[in-house]
Amino acid sequence: MRLLVAATATMAVLASAGGAAVARPPALAIPAGDLQSAILAIGAQAGVTIGLTDPALAGILLPAIHGRIPVAQALRRLLAGTPADFVAVDAATFRIVRRAAGPQAHRQPVAPPPSPAPPAAIVVTGSKRGAPLADYIGSVALVDPATIRPDRLTHGSDALVEQVPVLSSTHLGPGRNKLFVRGIADSSFNGPTQATVGQYLGEVRLNYSAPDPDLALYDIASVEILEGPQGTLYGAGSLGGIVRLVPTPPDLTRASAEIAAGGSLTAHGAPSGDGSAIVNLPLDRDRLGLRVVAYGGIDGGYIDDPSRGLKDINRTTTDGVRATLRFRPASDWTIDLGGVVQGIDSRDGQYAERGLSPLQRDSVIAQPFDNDYKLGSLTVRHDIGAATLVSATSIVRHDVDSVYDASASPDTPLRYQEKDRITLLTNETRLSRSYADGSSWVIGTELLRSADALTRTLGPPGTDDRIAGTRNVAEQASLFGEATLRLAPRWFATAGGRVDYTRLVDTTLDHISGSDGPHRHAVSFLPSAGLLWKPSSRLSVYARYEEADRPGGLSVQGAVTQRFEGDSVSSWEAGIRWGAPHDRLRVTVAVSYTHWEDIQADLVDAAGLPYTTNIGSGRIVGVEANASWRPLAGLDIETALFVDDSDLSRPAPGFAGEDDPSLPNIADSLGRVGISYSFDLAGRTVALSGSAHYVGRSRLGVGPILDLHQGRYVETALGASLPVGRVTVSLDATNLFDARGDIFALGNPFGVLAARQITPQRPRTIRLGAALRF
Repeated sequence: MRLLVAATATMAVLASAGGAAVARPPALAIPAGDLQSAILAIGAQAGVTIGLTDPALAGILLPAIHGRIPVAQALRRLLAGTPADFVAVDAATFRIVRRAAGPQAHRQPVAPPPSPAPPAAIVVTGSKRGAPLADYIGSVALVDPATIRPDRLTHGSDALVEQVPVLSSTHLGPGRNKLFVRGIADSSFNGPTQATVGQYLGEVRLNYSAPDPDLALYDIASVEILEGPQGTLYGAGSLGGIVRLVPTPPDLTRASAEIAAGGSLTAHGAPSGDGSAIVNLPLDRDRLGLRVVAYGGIDGGYIDDPSRGLKDINRTTTDGVRATLRFRPASDWTIDLGGVVQGIDSRDGQYAERGLSPLQRDSVIAQPFDNDYKLGSLTVRHDIGAATLVSATSIVRHDVDSVYDASASPDTPLRYQEKDRITLLTNETRLSRSYADGSSWVIGTELLRSADALTRTLGPPGTDDRIAGTRNVAEQASLFGEATLRLAPRWFATAGGRVDYTRLVDTTLDHISGSDGPHRHAVSFLPSAGLLWKPSSRLSVYARYEEADRPGGLSVQGAVTQRFEGDSVSSWEAGIRWGAPHDRLRVTVAVSYTHWEDIQADLVDAAGLPYTTNIGSGRIVGVEANASWRPLAGLDIETALFVDDSDLSRPAPGFAGEDDPSLPNIADSLGRVGISYSFDLAGRTVALSGSAHYVGRSRLGVGPILDLHQGRYVETALGASLPVGRVTVSLDATNLFDARGDIFALGNPFGVLAARQITPQRPRTIRLGAALRF
């Protein structure tokens, strides 16, 4: 995907000379690469805003440039001899334009063109054609990984949930959670249903019918959360939206390395530690390069089990390696070969029980969890004139093992085990083009095959008596397309559609009763439409409609197999955005209404055994608002709010008559306030940050068994960093007041009926870390 316009998140560096503050040229370290990467790097390092008016220029290859150089001079050097040129709108705003036929002088300042397009914008690469944020018809949350505290990088999606209120998660434990976007939440349990949120690493799909793989966020360049549904461009499983992690690409010109480590102390618990190493090697300058990141972390436990005489039982280890080999045989070809291996291993569950001392529970046996994830990918990008062809192929092997204590008493220990073996094969090939007037189009195909084999045992430890399991295979072929047309100087319209052909093959494993049905086939059409009005360069108003769906499958309830049907959502959204990236104040507000038909949900029965069924149809109304304010140089204040109102408006038999008809897991309100401040101290930039994240009330699940309340807590954090030579030292603290809020009312499905389970916040934790770049 193309980054057509880049914007900054950092300030210009000021230095003192002769007692008066004067601007110094920024220190730039721009690797060789394409224009889209160069303008992002310059913007981030120099604190300026750079816009790109002609998307066809984005793939131009540029040389590396290093040194303390004025931005205008750097752009002049980089663009010499290319079809691109630049104009300076003001001292902090530049536009990249196509070079005129004759010589063009650089003028400063230059009046902006009479187009309604803003002078610069952040690009939504998840639009699959590089739409500037000001032109994107829909809600999107962008997370700069540089703002994530070092102690949270190992924790993957949890770090994103803390920053984006519209993104929610269950809290069963690392590697075993489900993500939800904009209140579209089906259930608290893991099962054979496809995820409601599609997750991607760059161009390749990470998940299908599995819990969140929870990839660590080391060496990630950017994160996009596209609010759903996103059926037209992303197909099945995008009911809630899309989470895209964009990894930092290899630098083909310069070798570099970084190592980082930290140690943490947790009140009432065991110590923790984490470390990472990033290596970039240009194997053949400007043609071949390798980038590798390796990481690991230990989260010390803080839950005690006095019945077994054990302390700090919920220790979790995470380790992984991610690598990308980039080959650029010509200026218009880029080939990336990628791989990911990550493991998450938890010794025991992280829940406690009411009626005991805080952070304690009684259990008969340990309840470990293991999540092993492997990904291989090949992504090819080719510029064909002004159009771009992208083909991404991937294979995923995801193994998830869970153990739960099903004992009725200490004298009769009973163990329930699940082994989920998932293989996912995907290929997406698409062609896209964008035009200088804001029009664009994309057309593509996707092939997918997901095979999910779930085996289960229940019996005394060591017996491993097999009980009924399932194997669900989904094969899908899709054709999709979407186009944006400029109707008038201030009006844009978008329309698209996707045709999916799906074949489902469901089989019972360790069959007890019931019968396997015939293979099922389905054809679906997922449309999208939107309208955008831009009355000024800083103001955008939009309306959008889109649909998404999920196929059905086979589940087991007790000893009987049964099918659950596919579900679908249709959503209407309207929103307003004000402010450019460099403005002191930026505001976004959006309202959405979603109808959800035949909701699939993973539940547990009265005996604690999981099953999947359709619970009925519902609706979700959401209101979200975000604001970013820079009252003075170096000080940034960000606020975000999401308010949700949902209900099961047409429940299926067995789910009617509840006092609280709301859908599970999504709090009625979520909010966040973040403050960051940076200043110069003896020639070094000190960065301070603080945040508070509020999660309102929600319930565990649908039905009388799962009508348990959770939430109403605040997560707090403080952080500081100081560069000392090449080393950056950091100090971070979380849960400053050592709060005990219940973040999840489930730890073991076999004890949920007692309504005693709580998942407490991790106690106050302080981390000291250091990072070295060379």
